[in-house]
Amino acid sequence: MEVAKGNWVGYETVFYHEKTGKFSQDINEVIDYTNLEIDPEGLAAYLDFGYSVFGHTPVKYVRFLLPNQTLLLNDGKLEVREESDSTIQLIGKKSQEEDVFAKLHQSLNSWASGFEEDILIPTSGGFDSRLMNVLIDDKSRIHAYTYGTSFNQGLSRESVYAGLLSERLGTQWSRIPLGIFNVYMEQWYDQFGPTVGASGTYHMEFYQKIKEKENFKKLHLLSGIIGDAWAGAVHVPMIHSAQEYRTLGYTHGMSANSKLAMDVDYLSIVEPVFDKQKEHLKDPDFRIITAMRTKMMLLQYLISVPSKMGFPGYSPFVEEEIALAMLNLPKERKENRNWQRDFFRKNNLLFEEEKHKYTYQNSLNYYSLLHENLAPLDVDLLKEHLKPAYLEWINSKIQHIGKKERVFQTLMHTPKVKGVLKLLGAKNELLEAYFAYITIKPIEILLKKRDKNA
Repeated sequence: MEVAKGNWVGYETVFYHEKTGKFSQDINEVIDYTNLEIDPEGLAAYLDFGYSVFGHTPVKYVRFLLPNQTLLLNDGKLEVREESDSTIQLIGKKSQEEDVFAKLHQSLNSWASGFEEDILIPTSGGFDSRLMNVLIDDKSRIHAYTYGTSFNQGLSRESVYAGLLSERLGTQWSRIPLGIFNVYMEQWYDQFGPTVGASGTYHMEFYQKIKEKENFKKLHLLSGIIGDAWAGAVHVPMIHSAQEYRTLGYTHGMSANSKLAMDVDYLSIVEPVFDKQKEHLKDPDFRIITAMRTKMMLLQYLISVPSKMGFPGYSPFVEEEIALAMLNLPKERKENRNWQRDFFRKNNLLFEEEKHKYTYQNSLNYYSLLHENLAPLDVDLLKEHLKPAYLEWINSKIQHIGKKERVFQTLMHTPKVKGVLKLLGAKNELLEAYFAYITIKPIEILLKKRDKNA
């Protein structure tokens, strides 16, 4: 009997336990804490990517369905059946811009007509959220919210562009100040368990403040999640081997280092996935799809976090028909996202061609480190599986931010200076340690829960 299917792009992941037969979209309902064992290869891969990949998690026997996998329950036992990848047949079927805009408009407004409450759009000012704001017909229902990433958050490009968008569309808009979000790590684990590093806790602060500002009123969230991938903004280099597969799931350094942490080779769980895909990976569009499938374990928090906090979410870009229609647009129109640029120019919303004062600075994580005291990783507990020297290095970096380090960080968070320093070989070890910390923290919580249930 079929009990679950893997979504075409990995959205709304289904977890299952190979021994107990439990399955759920909530991994905490699947983990058997009283008999918990660590999967070394699953843990090593999780550390390097910053989230679980290849159908494996850090917990032995706890797996998740990949796209084109079906979960069967026969005689009380779970089985996984591999299906053919029907998405491959849809790649290359040429589409037209007018049809894509029409599909998006119809999908968004059909969704909006299904409820009476207003619509919450997290608005970065980028093309995806900009498009969502434009295509919703009833602008009076839109509540747009933005957070800035710079020290002066009001001068962030996100804030400046979002404010301009709201002004021209006549929508309701506010900027939410952020900076104290590491306090949500336990709450993050409660939702994601040991499958995703705590790299999105700032969204928990964001939506908690929105809830309070809206007096806990129900709103429905509209997200632009992964729209940029299909629109032409994402280019994935050729993958020649299983060793290069990490390129597909790169998260800008927001992960740990498995070689320093445990030195376990996890190629054995990568190779079967790569072998099935290696011929198709020659196609640049299939590489984009595979990158989104790989990263969806992480990226779906952009919808699942607000949904858990009372803002049920939706994105048109996780729908296969819309995603493929965008992906199949003529190559020259996707170049530099020209098809969208022309649309925004026509609607007087192409801010990139106007003169506005803003900064590209992204200092949110450093700002949080200056304003929060992180508890050190529990070396005595984690040394069961991770090297103490690596854990101690992480702790020393995040707990001692002296004057010299603050000067260095100021330079590293000054856009033009940062580029020069990188060319000279400078590395931001503080943020490297912080990203390792938020990746390892869920593993620490996992082991503590195991011991509590022993």
